[in-house]
Order: sequence, then C-alpha cells, then structure tokens
Amino acid sequence: MHLELHQVNSLERAAYTTLYLLQELQYSSAQVSAMTGASSSLTSTNTKVPVEHGEVTNSLPSLISVNDSELNGVIMEKSRFLMKLAPRIRRLESETAKCLVGKLEELLASMRNEMMEDGEDDADPNGLNRGNDRKEELLLMIGNCLRGFALLGKGVDAESAFARVAIMPIIRSKLSMGKLDEGGSRGECAGLFFLLDDIANTVASMYGSLLRSSEGMFAHDTIDTTGKSCSPMEVDLVVSGVWVPVATALMTDPGIKTAIFSPGIANVLQANYSALDTFLSELASNLLKTTPTDDANEEKSSVESAELGDFSHLYYQPMITPNTIERAQSRLYSHPTTIEFSKKWNLPIYYQLRFAEFCARLDKALALVCSEGWEADVFTGDEKDNKAIRDQVGFELAIFVEVYDILTSMWKSNVFLRPLTHRFLRGAVQLVGRLLVFIKEGMDGKIEFGGNEETAEVNAESEGEGEPTETVVGIPSYLWNQRVEDLAIVSWELTILDTCMTHDYLDVVAKTVCPVDSESIKSTHNSSSELEEIRSLSSELLVESSRDISPLIEHSWNKLIVDNLISQCCVPLSAVKGVAATYRMTNRPSPTQQASPFVATILRPLKEFDTTFSSRTPPQIGDGWKYQVIGTVADRYSVAVEELIATVKRTEEALKSRKTRRMMAGGMSDGEKVKLQLYLDHKEFKSHVEELDVDVERVAGLVKLRDLTQEAESLFEQTQNT
Repeated sequence: MHLELHQVNSLERAAYTTLYLLQELQYSSAQVSAMTGASSSLTSTNTKVPVEHGEVTNSLPSLISVNDSELNGVIMEKSRFLMKLAPRIRRLESETAKCLVGKLEELLASMRNEMMEDGEDDADPNGLNRGNDRKEELLLMIGNCLRGFALLGKGVDAESAFARVAIMPIIRSKLSMGKLDEGGSRGECAGLFFLLDDIANTVASMYGSLLRSSEGMFAHDTIDTTGKSCSPMEVDLVVSGVWVPVATALMTDPGIKTAIFSPGIANVLQANYSALDTFLSELASNLLKTTPTDDANEEKSSVESAELGDFSHLYYQPMITPNTIERAQSRLYSHPTTIEFSKKWNLPIYYQLRFAEFCARLDKALALVCSEGWEADVFTGDEKDNKAIRDQVGFELAIFVEVYDILTSMWKSNVFLRPLTHRFLRGAVQLVGRLLVFIKEGMDGKIEFGGNEETAEVNAESEGEGEPTETVVGIPSYLWNQRVEDLAIVSWELTILDTCMTHDYLDVVAKTVCPVDSESIKSTHNSSSELEEIRSLSSELLVESSRDISPLIEHSWNKLIVDNLISQCCVPLSAVKGVAATYRMTNRPSPTQQASPFVATILRPLKEFDTTFSSRTPPQIGDGWKYQVIGTVADRYSVAVEELIATVKRTEEALKSRKTRRMMAGGMSDGEKVKLQLYLDHKEFKSHVEELDVDVERVAGLVKLRDLTQEAESLFEQTQNT
C-alpha cells in the first residue's frame, strides 16, 4: 500500500515538474519574442547621423552593448536549450497524463470493488474498519491523481475516466426500457422517476466522498457581480463526471430517447419532464450532501484513531457548504450538455396537446349552454374543485365554474411546465377571450339558445327489443339577450371573473411561477428580482385580458337590461287612454282615493328585478341604470297623460259649444273626473318610484307629471272635504 501511495505521489510530483518545465518553455519563448522585437526597434532608433568631422550615433554603444548583449546572450542560450528540449517536455507531459489516466482508472476500479464488497464486511466489524481504511487510502491517492490532472490542465481526461470507469457501469446496469416502464404500461415511463432517483442514490453512496473531496479541492469561492464563478473548475466530477454521462445515455439510446422526449401523450411527457427536472434540480445536493450518520461515524473514528496514535483524521477534509452546492447546481444548469438536453423536449407540441384539451372542454360546455341555457350543468371537473370555486370565488353558473376550473388546471403540477409559462399565460387569455366572444355574440343577438322543440326519444335496446325509456323535451329557441334575468346573472358572473383574474387567478399563477417556499424556489432557476419581474408581467397581461370584460358589463346593464325593463314597464301605459273612456258619459261617480289598477303594474317588472338582483349589481354600474328606466318610463307616461289631457280639453270644448255638457252628481264634469283620476294615478306612481330608493326630483318625467296633474289637486281636496 505504501509503495502504491509513493507511486501516486511521484506522479503528482512529475506533474509539478512537467508544469514547471512547460512554464519555463513558455517564458523563454516569450522572452525571445520580446528581445527580437526590442532589437529591431533599437536598430531602427540608433541610425547614424552625418556631421562635418565624421559619423556619430544617437546612443552610447559602450553603455548598451556590453551588459545588455551579454545578458541577452545568456537568455538566448537558455532559450535555445529549452527549445531543443521542447519535444521531450511535450513527451513528458503526454506520458505523465497517460500514467495519471491509467492510475486513476485503476484506483476507481478498486474503489468500486471496495464499495461492492461493503455488504460482506457489514457482518464483521473488523472487516468494516479495514474497508474504511482502504477507502480513505484510495480517496487520498485519487486526490493526488486529480491534482496532477489539474496541474497539467488535463481535467477533461480525469472527468472522462471517472465517467467511463465509475458512472457508466452504474448507468448500464440500471437504465433499460424494462425499468423505464416498471410500474405501468409500456410507453408510459412510469419508472423514470424511481430509476433516476436510484442512479443518484447509488452514485452518492459509492462515490459521494470522492465527489465531495473533488468539489472541496477545485471549487472556487471567488464569484463575480453576477453570482457566477470567476474561473472554471480544473476538474468538475459532478457536472462532467456524473450529469454528462447520464444525459448522454438518455439522449443516445433511440428507444429510450423516443420514450422520454417524444411519447406522444401529454400526461406522459409532462411526467417525464417533471421527473428529469426534479432529478437535475436536486442532483448537486444529492451528490454532495453529508448525512448525520456519516458525521457521527467520522467523529467516532477520529477519536479511536487518536487513541491508537493515528492522526490521519487531522488531514484535509472538504468543507461542503450550501454555497458550494449552489455553485455546483449553477454549473449544472449552465453546462452545454444541459442546454442541448433541454432542446430535446418537444414542448411546443406538448402545449398544443394541452391547449387542444382545454379548448375541447370549453367548446363542449358552450355547446351545452346553447342547447340548455345558462343554467345547464356543464361542469366536468372534480366535485371538490366545483365546491371550492363556488365557495371561495363566488361563481354561480356552471359554465363560469367550468371556465375557471380550466384556467386553474393549466397551473396544476401535473400539467404546468415552467418553460411554457408564456404560452400558458397566452392560452389563459385566449380562453377568456373565447368566452367573452360567445357572450358578446349572444348580447348582439347572433346566438340562439334552445331551438329543439321536437320530442326526442332515447331508445334503450336489450335482447333484440327496443322500447323508449326516456323522453326529453327540447327548449324552444330564444335570444337570451331579451331576458333580463340572464343578462343580470351573466353580468354578475363577468364581474366576478374580472375581479378574480387580477386577484385570485393571479395568485394561482404567481404561486406556481414564482413560488415562495424554499423547496420550490430551488427548481425555478431565477433570482428574486427575476421572479418579481415575472409576477409583474403576469399581472399586466391578466389585467390587459380583463379589460374587455367591463364594456360587456356596462353594455349589458346600461343598454340591454335598461331597454328590456323599459319595454316591459311601458306595456301598461297603453291603459292611460282608457281613463277617459271610464268616465266619459258613464255617470260614474268621481274617484276619491283609488288609483287606476294599471298604475301598480307599471314598475312591477323593475321592482321584481331590483329585489332579485340588488345584491348582484356590479359596483361600477351603480344606480344609474335605474334612473334610466324610471326616467324613460316617466317620460312616456307624462307624454301619454299630456296627450290624454289635451284630448279631454278638446272634447270638453266641443261639448260646451254644442251646449250638451251634462253636470253629474257633485257638480263635477267628465273631464274633471278624468283629471282627478290622473292626479291620483300620478301620486300612486310617485309612491312606487320612491319605493325604489330613487330621488324623484331627479326624474324629469315625474316633475312633468306633477305639473300636468297639479290642476286636479284642488278637485282632490274638494272630494276630501265633502
């Protein structure tokens, strides 16, 4: 053992010697180049200048030529000597590197055998101690070899040897199509996560101490302003020794490559990507971390060794800190193999598959709404999600619950992929836009609901006999923009959607894309400032997508609902003309307290609507819509009253001229009875307006009605006094 250790030490010293000779050769070559350049410059400078009595130079030859020429001669002689030795120095470099590779492979093979024999030594405590001593010796000798490679600048050779001798046998023994599909159907890659976890754990258990030692020797603590290491590692076993062969094996085998990167099934591709992303994000930590058991065994061993006079525990031990692991993880992400590996994923196809699923689900829901109306039960998700959305967000219509469930499902762990964040955000905006277009077309009267007035029979045939077992009556076709109840409930759902897109839904997106828990942050690969910027951009995009919602809400209330209610409330106004017929030449007594029956029905549609939807009126709408309805109805009512009064006056004038006017009981004419009735109707109408919490002074039609019927106020007082 001591002889072997001396041999390895000699190889490291040979590497030192080779490095020194190479540096001397480079230095000498640089000196020769510098002197050659200086000599030519000096020759051009020291030109002869003719004078009357002879020629002189610009410098003093006695002071330059003697000392400098002798010194330059020595340097040139040394340089020529080294140049003659250059082939031998290069050969020494090559032979030393070859010997280091051979020795490293031999030591790695010995370490692998020692680790495989651990199971046999576990039953024998003395054997376990001997095994630990041998591992420490192997670790020490491998460290000598790695430093020799680093001195020669041949770290790539060390990494290749480690990958070839230590890692590839593990990969070959564990990576196969059978193990890839273990636990599932063929092509599902159900065993990928466990396979990768098994590889990482095996490498860590067999070569964890070597990886920690190498990381401690060659990792640089100096970092630049961007947080990256200023200089590359001379020997990087974690990245080039472990990750590169694993990634290469996954990308090289045609069957495995196709199964992992191009399965053709969205769920399988997402699971594969998540498994490999998790494996890569935790690789540095899994390979370099130390367990409490290892620390306890090391402390116990050091105490026992000190008692026996062995102070090897005082030798160099690598310090693996969280910063060390973080730097190793950064190297993993920035390595060219990782970049090439990420390009193998056909993520745009995955997004298209997922987005097609979302669109199909939305289109099916909208088709069912067209067939059965807004109350159709179109939700197809999990019942727990249905209850949570209704309770927490506040949606009532199933179609909006379905849409929101589709939007949130895009960010679930079994669907979302971080590189597709921008696509999923765009998809969410497109789905919301699809719903808004459907609603807008319905508001414009371009979409009919129902339309199947025929009776549909569902036949259930069994054993050759077919009998109708269920009868489904279709819904007659109608335009939902003519139903104020539909308009109001859809507008309220849009109000909730508008709010949750910039609050609840933004929180869902932010928690997925910009997580706050420490475990999730490790796999995001973004700094805190970048995460904040992503959240800000997501917020701006969602706010932008919700800007089309408010115009629909305002159009629904201020135009469609108002017009609908006005048309309903104005229907009874046709009875205003009948007031004159009630008293003209009928000998009916004059009215005293009771208004016309139709007055109570004028604002009834508005009152019923307001009672039902007062708590679901969008905040931005306010009560302006109510003033619009009452104002328009009052205006039309006042016009009808004005026309009736004008007609009554013309009739009275005609009867008076013919001297056929008849005085009825109480001395009140038919025209006066009509005016008194209109006055009572106005009072009744005004009371109904006041019940709607409306300032009557702001309703111009009511003011006009008051002016038109004010003449009959004296008649009303007269009836009260008699």
